Amino acid sequence: MAREKKRKSVYYKLATISNQTETLQAMLNRALDEESPAYIALRRMEATNPDDESVCRLINHHTTHQGMFFGQLVRFEAGRGQALMTFDDQASEYSIDTITSDAVTGDDDEEHETDAEKVRRRREFIDSILYFGALDNHLVVMQSQALTTRELEAHLGWLLGTCLDLMGRNSALILQDKITEKVRSRVENSPVKTVSIGTPVETREEQEEPDEDQPEAKGVKWIPGGTGADILSAALGVDWMNKLKLEDSLDEANLQVQLKVTYLRKTSKTGQKMLDNIASAMRHAHDDDVVVELTNGGKLLGGEVRLNGKLSVQTTNGIVDETALYHDMHNWLLSKIETDEIEHIEPED
Repeated sequence: MAREKKRKSVYYKLATISNQTETLQAMLNRALDEESPAYIALRRMEATNPDDESVCRLINHHTTHQGMFFGQLVRFEAGRGQALMTFDDQASEYSIDTITSDAVTGDDDEEHETDAEKVRRRREFIDSILYFGALDNHLVVMQSQALTTRELEAHLGWLLGTCLDLMGRNSALILQDKITEKVRSRVENSPVKTVSIGTPVETREEQEEPDEDQPEAKGVKWIPGGTGADILSAALGVDWMNKLKLEDSLDEANLQVQLKVTYLRKTSKTGQKMLDNIASAMRHAHDDDVVVELTNGGKLLGGEVRLNGKLSVQTTNGIVDETALYHDMHNWLLSKIETDEIEHIEPED
């Protein structure tokens, strides 16, 4: 077995749930209790695209460690194959095949399973795993490339709201950032002057639909996507993309869109509050995408605004040692509370 330690970033988030006195930790414990309809994993599985139920996410394994709720958010695509390359030291090139989850050898008991049991115990490849812990309304999150705090926020809102109706119709769940005390003092002494959001223009593949003249599909076309495309659509209208005839991806084009919100000479208290709120609303943007400029000329990058840290995570064959991770995440959160970087608010009875 290959054992190694990897440095991973963890982020702090404060869960705010409007019109709700119960903490996030208490609501999660209630949502996944044995008496809950969502105790069975199948019943808490969220399809992320209404038009394609094959891509799903759910809180899979969950536990309580040192009085703190911990869970793993997983994402998978049903029926997806995994590319597999076969190495041959004497070959001029390596062959690449696709392996499906059905082809993976399991335990000996599978040979004696009925067809119904095989359907019930089917396998799928996991795309990504996010780990998080909740203490009252405090969260520690170790995200992945495909599963970030944005996806965690959306899924928690769906689970506690749409799926189980534990929050109430007029409630909303937001995972807020907490800036460090050093940054807080800088912002208090010099308010926000400008918020800049710079993000690359990405593209995604889309299958062209057949029409009456050409009943067969035309193939694949490239469509701008991501935050950069959203900003351009807001400025130019949604029809601008339909006029493009992209024959290739823009991944190597190095195109960037920058949105800057600022004021000339001076602004009102309302305008200043709007700038501060915009800076807060960028909580899910990539660290490199956001720059906050202060009135005294200082600059804050996205990574400086958020309270975050680094943990040494033990892995075995690429799988995280969750017990050790949860222990370290718990200690990291407590250290921030003990040093007053995070205010520990006692939950209401």
